[in-house]
Amino acid sequence: MRTPRLALLVPLALAALAPAARADTPPSVWDKAADPSLGDHWALHLRVQRLLSPPVDVDQGTRLSWKRDAELQAEAALAMLDDAGAEASPDVRLRFDLGQVQYELAHRTGRPDLYAKAARTLEGALALGPDAEGSTEALDELVFSYAKLDRPREELETWRRYIPRLADPDARAVDLMNMGEAEMRLGRVDDALATLREVLRECGELPGGSTTYVLTLWDMAVALDRSGDARGAIDTASHAAQVTGITGNGYRWNGRTLLTEDENVFFVPAWERYWYLALGSEALGREDKDPREALAYLTEAEAEWDQYIARATAAGLAKDGADPARKDDEASAGAQRTFLGIARLRQGRVHAERLAADKRVPSGPARPPLSPRPASRLRP
Repeated sequence: MRTPRLALLVPLALAALAPAARADTPPSVWDKAADPSLGDHWALHLRVQRLLSPPVDVDQGTRLSWKRDAELQAEAALAMLDDAGAEASPDVRLRFDLGQVQYELAHRTGRPDLYAKAARTLEGALALGPDAEGSTEALDELVFSYAKLDRPREELETWRRYIPRLADPDARAVDLMNMGEAEMRLGRVDDALATLREVLRECGELPGGSTTYVLTLWDMAVALDRSGDARGAIDTASHAAQVTGITGNGYRWNGRTLLTEDENVFFVPAWERYWYLALGSEALGREDKDPREALAYLTEAEAEWDQYIARATAAGLAKDGADPARKDDEASAGAQRTFLGIARLRQGRVHAERLAADKRVPSGPARPPLSPRPASRLRP
């Protein structure tokens, strides 16, 4: 599971509207005297940022209109940067702008090829100006490009460059949580557990951050399960599933809806979501005192394990341990083989629990169905 920090710190209605803010220091008179092109580069940079930035202090209708046009605005910015030769520009600011625009378009369209372009552009820009203005924001966009492309080794390396730059404790907690996910993707489950425990500790020191805390509990549950601590995994999943809260814009959530309804929470690969949901369903099924509801939860858990196994197997994990389109990371591939084997054991356990629960259901008229629980829904 990954979640951009922005989604947890601003109302969801505005989460997609704000690109990373750029640190902007215009070239001095002396800079432009030495290189007259810097003035033109600065003017282009400002035009691009205006196209990418949402309007400030305007009514909600204007903001929503801007959001609808955001993709067109980003395409216009991309055309301007391409015309200026930003990809090969000696001005690293324009290269950062190009990477940002490519990332924004990738985020809005979901196109892997655009995430790959953004990654290449940002890699080159950061090589040219590793500590230049805009480099921290570029690392943020690069690390999520790697996450979307399922490149956990590069993602982890980038988290280690990026997180030490963060002064905001809320931002650090969210991004440490994401780093723990990358560690788990590489099979470094003990490292992931240590990272996630640190996130929980830091969340305990923050005034807010409740969604970060709950999402970290989910990550912890899965990491414990994959480490062999099945009881700890179920207990942690039970805690995560039953936490509730309200966002800044009045949206009521619980632990499961964070996994299924928050569009900013994504999973790589997509079927990872089912592991989280299966643990939650099993935990609730074990705890529910009503036999029918317990059976319903366990039936759901078994179906979720079936989905995980079927999708992982269909992607080639059973044979090759990796998506056929990507075999460049044996550590990740080996981890996925191991995880698939664990999932099969868990599916067998839940199947037995479901059969036992079925025998405990009394005969007679069925009770009303369970209160609605979010269906498993994969983000494209």
